[in-house]
Amino acid sequence: MRSKKAVILYAVAVFLIVFLITINTVCAITQFEVYYTVESAVMEERAETVQKTLESKYLHKSFLFFDENKVNEVVAQESGGYLQVMSVEKNFPNRITVRVRERMETFAFRLENSEKYYVIGDDGTILSVSNENKNNIAGKNIEIRGIPFGAQQEVGDVFTVASGSEDAYRALVTILAELKSRGMQGNVTAIDYATVGGSDPAYRYSYFYVHTVEGVRFWIVSPEKDTQRKIVQVLDVYASLTDAQRLDGYIFTGSGNAEYSTNRPPELDEIYPET
Repeated sequence: MRSKKAVILYAVAVFLIVFLITINTVCAITQFEVYYTVESAVMEERAETVQKTLESKYLHKSFLFFDENKVNEVVAQESGGYLQVMSVEKNFPNRITVRVRERMETFAFRLENSEKYYVIGDDGTILSVSNENKNNIAGKNIEIRGIPFGAQQEVGDVFTVASGSEDAYRALVTILAELKSRGMQGNVTAIDYATVGGSDPAYRYSYFYVHTVEGVRFWIVSPEKDTQRKIVQVLDVYASLTDAQRLDGYIFTGSGNAEYSTNRPPELDEIYPET
């Protein structure tokens, strides 16, 4: 009787082994499909490298036990953080489909007393710490000056500003988003932020001073308040200017409507001397 039970158990064990070997063979990964949305030639090459790396490491390995986190590791390694995994799909029995997109560089914070920049992506993450303000597609990123931030931040971290500067940063993100929606990112070279008036709330206010490639500047007082209206009005006025008008002058907005003038606002002489 014991001998018969042993034979049955042996037969079951052999069956399970054969079954697992068969399943593992049938369900081995035979194809990686990587779909990518990129704008730079560099990231197009990196996306293609991602597919090659995945194939070299995991092709013909078990489909059933494939860990999707391995895709994130390969993408991060090959792209240096510039590619973001949007989805990983396991298509039974043997195909893995990956979708990635390029995190676009949007602006750069210059580290204080340094020649280095934090390059920030469109999702708010730090894409790189660079020795120069250079966009990976063309030209330069918009340089941000005056908003304080913590120095101890790493590539891949979500960029954060110093305590008390959150409202200014939200206003900055709003203006950058509006510029992007209008296709005007390349028209702005730098944005300065500052507060004036000391500690007395009655006299204290903040402003953005925005530099454009043509020469006209935007002076946005208290950008943290009524942000969307001020940004929209300033950019509407800017869009309405002739090419000649854009070479000089100022677009000002505070509590009232945005206005363009070739006369320099006298307040700027004290807080932002012309150089």
